[in-house]
Amino acid sequence: MGGWWDWPAWKLLGVVVLIVGLARRWPAGPVVLGAGLVTAGLAGLPFVGDNARPGMLDTLGKAFVENRVITLYLLTLPAVGLSERMGLHSVMARLMGRLSGVSLARVLIGFQVARVVMGALGLRLQGHVAFGRPMVAPMATAALPTASPAHAAEVKAAVAAAENYGNFFGQNLFPASAGCLLVAGVLRGAGYPVDVVKLSLAAIPVVVVSLGLASVQFVWLARRLERLKAQPTDTSAGATGGDRHG
Repeated sequence: MGGWWDWPAWKLLGVVVLIVGLARRWPAGPVVLGAGLVTAGLAGLPFVGDNARPGMLDTLGKAFVENRVITLYLLTLPAVGLSERMGLHSVMARLMGRLSGVSLARVLIGFQVARVVMGALGLRLQGHVAFGRPMVAPMATAALPTASPAHAAEVKAAVAAAENYGNFFGQNLFPASAGCLLVAGVLRGAGYPVDVVKLSLAAIPVVVVSLGLASVQFVWLARRLERLKAQPTDTSAGATGGDRHG
């Protein structure tokens, strides 16, 4: 009979490390890597493996080589930086100024819907670096004129949230996406035959719910920022009226 150190639940401490690290807003990369190392260590996986058994470094190296295509986004950084230096933010802000009837909530909801559609079609030509920050963020900020720096920061955070929501759930609608193939591969390895097309169709209800909840979040944010933006004007008007009454 083993001791307390043989308790299987100890292997879940990596999940605790992940939750605590993200809750404390520590850098996501080191937190995820640390959680993986803790889990692997508690599961008895050696740090360096051999021919008979792979280790932590072997597993991480193999995963990086098999998924090295995700580093291609680095190639877009020079182009995005040059575009911003040449005035891309100003161009997008002027474009929003020419449009009528476009609100902050509509920009955010429309961006998330567009990201879902792109994900469903398997298009990977967007993201925080190449699309959200240089193009959508200036448009969303311009939809809320005379916003303070704090309000503008909230708008940029909302754009990032719309990108995350749309990308995370929308990519599962594409049967050949990495997420669907990973889930199907794991289930097949466990003895459960899975059709990737049916797997992607099963993600539709989750996508609809995410769009609904995000719409409520963005509408509430837009109305709150509009009220906060109007408060200084209302206060000054009230003070002027009080002076006149006196």
